[in-house]
Amino acid sequence: MSGDPAAGPAVVVMAGAPRPGQVRLALEPLLGPEGCAALQAALIVAAVRWGQKIAPGCVQVAYDPPDAAPEMRALLPSGVALFAQNGDGFGGRLADATVRAFGHGAGPVLVVWPDLPHLRPAHAAAALGDLSAGCDISLGPVIDGGLYVIAIDRPQPKLFALPDHVWCGPDVMTMALTTAREAELEVGILRLERALHHPADVRAARADPTLPPELVSILGSRAA
Repeated sequence: MSGDPAAGPAVVVMAGAPRPGQVRLALEPLLGPEGCAALQAALIVAAVRWGQKIAPGCVQVAYDPPDAAPEMRALLPSGVALFAQNGDGFGGRLADATVRAFGHGAGPVLVVWPDLPHLRPAHAAAALGDLSAGCDISLGPVIDGGLYVIAIDRPQPKLFALPDHVWCGPDVMTMALTTAREAELEVGILRLERALHHPADVRAARADPTLPPELVSILGSRAA
């Protein structure tokens, strides 16, 4: 690894503002626009709390759209840094967010998307363990495509140059591994997880007896 081994990790949460009619659109048939916004808000808060346990004092939220700062600040605890996502496309925004994190003297950076019903300390431990073992990148894949976390110990411009359609599609792992191989990078792969993207994901989450109470109140019980 090329990062400072004495530096602690940083966490960057990539988050769309929880606005009705603008987030989790595929879930509107089950939850409605207000329910989707409430779910987005709860997942953002949970991701930030996860980050605070892993990287106390080193959690940043990269939000979108650019005018969302007031509502994001009202949603989050004090001490969490906020900045608007910036850059061309998905990869450009990722590149900008990680460069910002490293620019503050951080050690490894974990970029997380607030999509999982459970973000666990084990996810961070596994990602950071991959980096400690010599991997350049650790990727957490989602069942239906996309990622829930990326861990890096230095900026990775070649990885972030992947086309936008790849990042949220089913081929992201294949393309990322191909790009890493071409760049002679070592990649760690975390446990495959189910994100809250589609109605079937909500139904699966409702059946989980360990679903956090704040999500039970939004998603409903297993009988719903």
